[in-house]
Amino acid sequence: MITNEKQYRSTKASIEKLEGAVAALEAPTDNFPEVFAKAQRSALRSQIDELAEDVRFYDDLRAGKISAFSAESLHDLPDILIQARIARGMSQKDLGDFLGVAEQQIQRYESDRYRMASLDRLTEVADALNVRINERAQLVGSPRLDSVDPSVWRAFPLAEMYKRGWFEDFSGTLSQAKKAAGDLIPAFLHGPHSQFRPMALHRKSVRSNGQVHEAAISAWEARVRTLADRNPPAQSFDRDRITADWVRGLVALSLDDRGPRLAVDYLRDAGISLVIERHLPGTLLDGAALASSDHHAIVAMTLRHDRLDNFWFSLLHEIGHLTLHIRLGEYAAIFDDNDSPATDKVEQDADYFAQEALIPEANWSLAVSRFTQNEKAVLTDAKRFGVAPAVIAGRVRRDAGDYTLLRTMVGSGEVRRQFGL
Repeated sequence: MITNEKQYRSTKASIEKLEGAVAALEAPTDNFPEVFAKAQRSALRSQIDELAEDVRFYDDLRAGKISAFSAESLHDLPDILIQARIARGMSQKDLGDFLGVAEQQIQRYESDRYRMASLDRLTEVADALNVRINERAQLVGSPRLDSVDPSVWRAFPLAEMYKRGWFEDFSGTLSQAKKAAGDLIPAFLHGPHSQFRPMALHRKSVRSNGQVHEAAISAWEARVRTLADRNPPAQSFDRDRITADWVRGLVALSLDDRGPRLAVDYLRDAGISLVIERHLPGTLLDGAALASSDHHAIVAMTLRHDRLDNFWFSLLHEIGHLTLHIRLGEYAAIFDDNDSPATDKVEQDADYFAQEALIPEANWSLAVSRFTQNEKAVLTDAKRFGVAPAVIAGRVRRDAGDYTLLRTMVGSGEVRRQFGL
């Protein structure tokens, strides 16, 4: 079974080599009769089929197509845990961060199928992956957050939350934090700044390419709400203020080297808090749009991809959600992995909003860089359309589906530093 990306690439390379060997045997020589060549081709094809099945299974796990796993006995539990991790979209490092252990330790566990792991460790892994085991093992959503069962809180990435200092009134060790999870996690989620309790039953949407780790999403949301509530805008959010002129003013900030930082105050003047908080392992979030119970709006960004083109597209995407979808009776929170396909109208609308805000289709149809795809054309179009070259370069790459293009023009490494990250 393939357990990580390195093995995945190695397996695909092995398939290519074996296919080359089969092709070489299609023309046997006098020194190697056809009967032997046929037997060897058959053996090689059998190996190829086995490896190809491993690749297909790994692809299906990563795509979130598999969420239930059959088990004949407890001996199958290690494989189930490995498969569940992949289905959750978590790397071995992500799982290590959840548990507070090194990536190499997870690699060792999985390489020997958890033979050296204690029952307590197996339980911790199952809880971190949110796996429920009955006659069958099945991925399930996060349990009710008001459950009294202490095991519920083990589904949260406590080690990572502790490392980031999210338990601000707790001064104990990580080991002590794990023992106190039943008190720490509920207090964090329902704290005075998080606004989580009144929002607990709100309608959410999560754009993701795999299984969603709801406990991690909930923890990140609570943190974002806490930060936003500590320094709210002076005025309430009014979506009627998000006019075409207002959007053009926001996009114009991309021309300034300090654009991302300037966007903070620009949004505050419209009643929107811009919160920067790194994504938690297993979530792969780029951003979120949220309503606040104090009549403010929140745009949260992870800066997972440290590029200017990604910043401006993700920001405008979330502004699109605030304008179109975040309202009473619809959504109170929308979470986005913008690398995932936009499979529903809500995400398609937000993508279109961002695209039109940054480079209206009427302008893009006249763009030289659509066809020339070089630096000179990008700079020419950026000047014509009044937007940063990184935005033009990002659109070229996005439309072409080729992210090797114009690498030096998308502002890599230019965003996090503006926020002290």
